[in-house]
Amino acid sequence: MTDVWPHLAGVDECAGATFDGDDLREVAIDGFRFTDCTFRGVRFNAAAMTRVVFDGCVFQGCNFFDTTLDECTVVDGRFDRCSYTGMQVSGGDWTGSTLAGADLSTADFTGVTMRRVGLSGAHCAGAMFRDVDLGGADLRGADFTGTDLRGSVLTAFDPREVELRGAVITAEQAVDLAEALGMSVRAG
Repeated sequence: MTDVWPHLAGVDECAGATFDGDDLREVAIDGFRFTDCTFRGVRFNAAAMTRVVFDGCVFQGCNFFDTTLDECTVVDGRFDRCSYTGMQVSGGDWTGSTLAGADLSTADFTGVTMRRVGLSGAHCAGAMFRDVDLGGADLRGADFTGTDLRGSVLTAFDPREVELRGAVITAEQAVDLAEALGMSVRAG
């Protein structure tokens, strides 16, 4: 952190700050906590973040090109007009965050808790959502065409409101989707 934001040297958390146009390209951040911070136009390009907590933070017009988030927490985060090309998220908790209308088509989410996440109108076609808990998510109008959803919790998916053409799922997940349509699934 000291090379990027010298004013945060020697601390491991920041609350209520606004970062406007900061350049975090290729920075490595481990174990830092941001609470109720606002990030405007921040470039996170190729940044590697591990165990970073963003609690109640707002991201406006940020760039996450090739950013890696490993075991990070983004609870109740709000994302607006951000770019996520090549972003990789592994583990962590994004509960209650809002990415409505986001283009996540090249993003990779693996093993992430995304309960009650807002993905209405999101473009997720071709993305990876493997072993992701999407329980209670708002998915109205989202496009998951060709998305790998294997192992993910799909109980919030209503095939009448979400585009799922060509999505990759398991047999158990097919049962969840059939039940979402009101079908009674029985063996034999």
